[in-house]
Amino acid sequence: MRKVKSDRYSYIESLSEPEDKTKEKARNHSQQIGLDAISLSVVEARLIQFQLQSVSAKKVVEIGTLTGLSASYILEALPQDGKLWTIEKSPQHAELAEDVLDTEIKAGRCQIVVDDAQKALEGLSAEGPFDAVFIDGNKAAYLNYFEWALKNTKVGGVIIADNVFLAGSVWGDMSAQKFSEKQISVLNQMNRMAFQNKSLSSVIIPTEEGMLVCKKLS
Repeated sequence: MRKVKSDRYSYIESLSEPEDKTKEKARNHSQQIGLDAISLSVVEARLIQFQLQSVSAKKVVEIGTLTGLSASYILEALPQDGKLWTIEKSPQHAELAEDVLDTEIKAGRCQIVVDDAQKALEGLSAEGPFDAVFIDGNKAAYLNYFEWALKNTKVGGVIIADNVFLAGSVWGDMSAQKFSEKQISVLNQMNRMAFQNKSLSSVIIPTEEGMLVCKKLS
């Protein structure tokens, strides 16, 4: 879903530290399975880290692991006693992510939950409340994920959702990529809920894909 890297993204990335070998491995794995285009950019990953650090996040849930790139960025933002639960439906993707996150898994800082996200989230409720939830999975289920996050994120925590523009489909532009009516409806419902819910302070950061960030106030 990512477009060709813009000049502004390239400029921002030139100011950032180069990605380490763990993140390079995650990107290589995603390239091998032909899904590197949906991996987070450095700019997007740093934005997520910034949000997590701003609330001193220790317990985080990620919905959509892929090959572990975003998880590696999330873990980097957590303290040593922090923990990430990351959910991945595909056993193939989870195996690649395990290769990337092996050190963190052995240290007890990361757990890959291989299951359908909605089923996995039911089980994870017992581990909450969480400091942050990052949503980057099945677009047709985003509203369900968001509603779960509302219930299971602590006051002062953040909910982050990627791809909320659906390549422009949410405002009617279907030229870049085709999405189903359900996906478009779900994303629009979630975006409106985020801004109308008085218990949240919400903003959409206009990245290429659109990143929704909500802070839970009450």
